[in-house]
Amino acid sequence: MQDDSALERLSKRLDAGKNEQEQTRSGLYTSYTGAPQSWKPDVDQSPMSKKPKMKPLEILFASSVVFFVVASAVAALLFLGGNNTVSTKNVSVQVSGPAQIGAGSTLSLQVVVTNKNAVPMELTDLIVEFPEGTRSDFDIGVELPRIRESLGTIQPGESVNRTIRAVLFGLQGTNATIKASAEYRVPSSNAVFVSGSTYSVNLNESPAVISVETLKEASAGQEVTFGVSIRSNAPDVLSDMLLLASYPPGFSFLSANPKASAGTTAWELGDIEPGGSRTVLVTGTFSGEDGESKVVKFSAGNKKQGEVDKIAAPLATSDVSLTLRKPFMSLEITVDGKNAETHSVSRGGTVRGTVQWMNNLPNRVQNVVIVLTLNGVAIDPTSIRSQNGFYNSNINSITWDKTSAAEYSDVGPGEFGSEQFTFQILPANRGPLKNAEVLLTANVKANRLTETNVPEAIESSDSTKVLVLTDFILNTVAVPTGGAIPPKAGAETQYLVTWNVSNSGNAIANGVTTGVLPSYVTYVDARGSDSVTYNAGSRTVSWDIGDVAVGQSKTASFIVSLLPSVSQVGQAPELVINQRAVGVDRFVRQNVESSAPNLRTAPSGGSSSSGIVVP
Repeated sequence: MQDDSALERLSKRLDAGKNEQEQTRSGLYTSYTGAPQSWKPDVDQSPMSKKPKMKPLEILFASSVVFFVVASAVAALLFLGGNNTVSTKNVSVQVSGPAQIGAGSTLSLQVVVTNKNAVPMELTDLIVEFPEGTRSDFDIGVELPRIRESLGTIQPGESVNRTIRAVLFGLQGTNATIKASAEYRVPSSNAVFVSGSTYSVNLNESPAVISVETLKEASAGQEVTFGVSIRSNAPDVLSDMLLLASYPPGFSFLSANPKASAGTTAWELGDIEPGGSRTVLVTGTFSGEDGESKVVKFSAGNKKQGEVDKIAAPLATSDVSLTLRKPFMSLEITVDGKNAETHSVSRGGTVRGTVQWMNNLPNRVQNVVIVLTLNGVAIDPTSIRSQNGFYNSNINSITWDKTSAAEYSDVGPGEFGSEQFTFQILPANRGPLKNAEVLLTANVKANRLTETNVPEAIESSDSTKVLVLTDFILNTVAVPTGGAIPPKAGAETQYLVTWNVSNSGNAIANGVTTGVLPSYVTYVDARGSDSVTYNAGSRTVSWDIGDVAVGQSKTASFIVSLLPSVSQVGQAPELVINQRAVGVDRFVRQNVESSAPNLRTAPSGGSSSSGIVVP
């Protein structure tokens, strides 16, 4: 092994304890490069003549700025130049037509669609939307809410022209707005683009006119008739016309000629020829305060398909204003001293009524005539009575005038008076009556001496109804079924008690029959009926009848036991007392009640062996 290896030399130095600093190091390079000992400035270049190199991030940022500037310039050029872009603003839809037209006439429009885009418009559809009530020019009976027509492909710079026709309806003086739009697609896109515009035309003439004849003033309760005429101004037939009425609060419809086709507010007029007319008479009364204004509205138009009381668009309207005045001659009917819309009376009952009148005008009236009409099959015509009036059985009326009382020839301001009358309702033995009522209507007519712009003849009226209650009858019977017969003091006797109710008039609801047992009578049980119950505390037997139809009768039974005392020997003891049946008359909407005599062991007037207590 050579002794000059690096490890050997290092080991010798350590062992010798020599200081490392005393060792000399050999140089890494032995060649001399000749590099200068210090920097010397270059006399040919200034400090700014050499630029430092750019970092990568700075290069990226600079590139982004350049790209943004270039992109903005290109976008501005395209935006300002309008080339190679697709915009709905570059598609124009122009609609031209007359500025005015008569309603019911055919409107002709020119619609021009122009493509100003640099690409074609494909699958283009023209859509024209009309106001409600527009009809087809081919068939005026067909509604035309819109038209859709295919225009195909429209090349850049190309225009397509279409003529659109329709029949417009509406009120005179209104504007009809029509919207035209183009739907299209562009190549290489599934998006649907829409461009459009609107067109407005004034309806300078109505195809129909409504005129109404009626009073300007009326009193509350006075019958008022509206004469409504619908006249056609259209050059063609107005098809399937409908008249509608709108009444104010306080109006009561009475009648119409012809009868309404739907409720009380709609009349089918059919087709009205050019220049033709139709007339409807509507009669009713108003209620309200003195000086109150009432407005009745009428409108006419083509009936909306599938509706009985709606019009597609109004062709004519008319608002009629009427002022209520205090009744010129106030009139009031009272029955049994009560002023109400309805009254009730039982079969065979007597009705006592009064007609009260008063002159409310500031001047005198003459030839006053008061007529009371009585309508109803429940009246016994032979029972009608009046102190001063004349009863005419041919028309069922009582008349009071100057022939019956001289005061009616001339009545001063504020004067008043009254007249009485009576009649009877047919008794139960005169046959059944279902939902029977008596209508009492009083009318007063007179002539006033001075007034202008109002009818010379004045009139007022009042009415009320008398409703006839149903015949709800309770019958009871008791039959001995076991024990001592005849009853014997100190011995028990059982009786079968049967209750029967019958109803010959109006339907009964919630019927109940009750009866009370004396202290010497014991309740045993009901006979096959869950509707019969017994309350031991009040000693009351109850039968839940429920509903009883017209002409129907129902029956229920129960058993009681009698234990008579020696103090009742020779008597017919009571088995059930306070027997009564109660229900609700569905027609009159009032409780009806029937009672039966106390039930005894022997009927009144029966023989001593039938139920008299023996010792």
